[in-house]
Amino acid sequence: MNDAALIGKSPPRYILMAQRLVEEITEGRHPVGSLLPTEATLCTQYGVSRHTVREAIREVQSLGLVARRQGVGTRVISLTPSRGYSHMLASVDDLLQFAIGTKLIEVTSEEVVADTVLAGAGQFQPGQKLIRFEALRVPSKDLAAAPLAWTELYVIDAYAGIRDDIGVRDGAVGWQIEQRYGVRIMEIQQEINAVTVGAELAQRLQVPADSPALRVERWYRGEDGQVFEYAVSVNPENRYSFSMRLTRDMAG
Repeated sequence: MNDAALIGKSPPRYILMAQRLVEEITEGRHPVGSLLPTEATLCTQYGVSRHTVREAIREVQSLGLVARRQGVGTRVISLTPSRGYSHMLASVDDLLQFAIGTKLIEVTSEEVVADTVLAGAGQFQPGQKLIRFEALRVPSKDLAAAPLAWTELYVIDAYAGIRDDIGVRDGAVGWQIEQRYGVRIMEIQQEINAVTVGAELAQRLQVPADSPALRVERWYRGEDGQVFEYAVSVNPENRYSFSMRLTRDMAG
């Protein structure tokens, strides 16, 4: 189990740079077989140190997009991350950005009231009015591709207008709520567990029944400290990966 809370702070520069490089590669701006700009060029382009450039490229390499060879450079070997639905995590912004390039399809929604069980799981108040969504997440450029995840979302009734965006706009629902309502996500709590996929869900995800998957729960809190979105997703093996880098605080 992985349980973490992310606060709204700026991610490290190497993460931001890695995300930009991944976007450029997946969008085809660096074709397969081409070399990325040299370290010196990237330092100038991004205004960062060589150390930052190397850390960023290491992150991109971990996704199977590039290969490094001494004396030659960094060559693009794929336009698609080998680990499927992948994100490098350092902050709230990272978590909101990782769903860019994906879209929810087969969306259903209904109005519900939080009973004792749902209130406990979602950290809502018993009796609170919510909108429940269920959907599949797929790549925006290939809506017919095998789903990256099945997702169940609960959003407080005050943000019911998000119904107009889910399934239409790309990206994470939390980000869509920020854009529509001008709110700010201050913390995301995340818990990850290994599970097997039941027969009914396996059919929708196009995987064998009882195959392994990751179940990811997230609680999104606003500036008032209250949960306004609770999300559960089931991610089949090889379609999702989670990368988190920890550094020692040298101040103490």
